[in-house]
Amino acid sequence: MEYQVFHLKDLSRPGSANLVKLANDDLTQQVLDADHGVFGIFASLFGLASNEIYLVTFGKTPASLSFPDNVKLLSIQSFNPTIRPQIHQAMTRPGVYVFRWFSVASDAVDEIVQLSGDAWPTFEGSFETQIQGLFVEAAAKPSEMLLITWYRDLSVWEASRHPPLDARENFLRRHQLTLSATPIATLLALPNGKNQLVSHS
Repeated sequence: MEYQVFHLKDLSRPGSANLVKLANDDLTQQVLDADHGVFGIFASLFGLASNEIYLVTFGKTPASLSFPDNVKLLSIQSFNPTIRPQIHQAMTRPGVYVFRWFSVASDAVDEIVQLSGDAWPTFEGSFETQIQGLFVEAAAKPSEMLLITWYRDLSVWEASRHPPLDARENFLRRHQLTLSATPIATLLALPNGKNQLVSHS
């Protein structure tokens, strides 16, 4: 299974509401017509511009989407899932989804995956949080990984900066194997309006 992260920008508006609607309607239909699935549509909380979103899809082959003139495709990145997710389905739980982008050496990927998996049970048992996926760049020698984590709200994210000792040791070792990391906080944009989306338009 291959996951793709489409980074999109609305060139005609300062907010993301219309872009989210486009993603939930036309773009989702394009994805489904290609026999792919939508993992989620994620609007900016901080780290993305107010008129940018992530659209994350999955399928056995890369998705090819077309966009109106007012929407700019800033990037597409392709990833393979590691130990999560094991079930490929859409995200439905409202809350904060943090995208943590890692630059790594390709020979460190397996150890990073093991360290993460060993730490998660204690980490998730201590906070209202759940790891949604740990992905590795779809390349012969991957140099990037992506961790997507759900938090009930930002206060949980802040509290989780101080994990239990055994999980902390694994995370510290993972940090040593990481060349750089960039966290982006988003909100899941659901089509039914119960998305906690804060529009900047």
